Amino acid sequence: MMAKNSDSGWSTFLAISAFILIVATWVFIQPAVIRSAWMEERAQVYAIAGNGESAVYGRITDDLQKSLAGVFQGYIREAQAMGQGPLGNSAFSRWTQDRVMATWLWLGLIAYRLQVLMGWLLPGIPIMLATYLDGHYVREVRKYSFVAQSPIRHKLGVRVMWIVLAGLAGWVIVPVPMPSLLAPTLIVLISCSLWLWVSNLQKRL
Repeated sequence: MMAKNSDSGWSTFLAISAFILIVATWVFIQPAVIRSAWMEERAQVYAIAGNGESAVYGRITDDLQKSLAGVFQGYIREAQAMGQGPLGNSAFSRWTQDRVMATWLWLGLIAYRLQVLMGWLLPGIPIMLATYLDGHYVREVRKYSFVAQSPIRHKLGVRVMWIVLAGLAGWVIVPVPMPSLLAPTLIVLISCSLWLWVSNLQKRL
């Protein structure tokens, strides 16, 4: 019980810390940094997918950006109005405009990474299903043999799974350039941890 409460406490602490870090990043990051990360990742994906990058990922993301353009342009005009007049604060107005642009670009980067992730999940889902079924049948075979299930390996599989899922969420959100092959690597790690988790479940639940 104490170990379970400790894990829950650490999870809450990490979640709050991640939220604070994201907000702090949003407050200080320059739009040019996010734009540079986006362009660099598009170049990496283009090196793998060729024209498919523009036809699939780029087009969908560009359509999303165009649909949001009117909304964010309105926010930018409101931010510009803050710096006008005798009581206007030009520094705050400039900062607000940068936050609007950063939000727009950040949402676009997240949408683009989600599209890339969906592309990798097409071959990734069958792999994960295969590893799950293999782990399931390994456990079924062990039910009728004198082989002890390892709670340590089971716990390791669970923890690795959560760590990899956290890494996947970080890859989607963090507004810095990421390797283009990070997504398929994380999918393979999810498959391995899933096998380790399922194959070492207790024989009787």
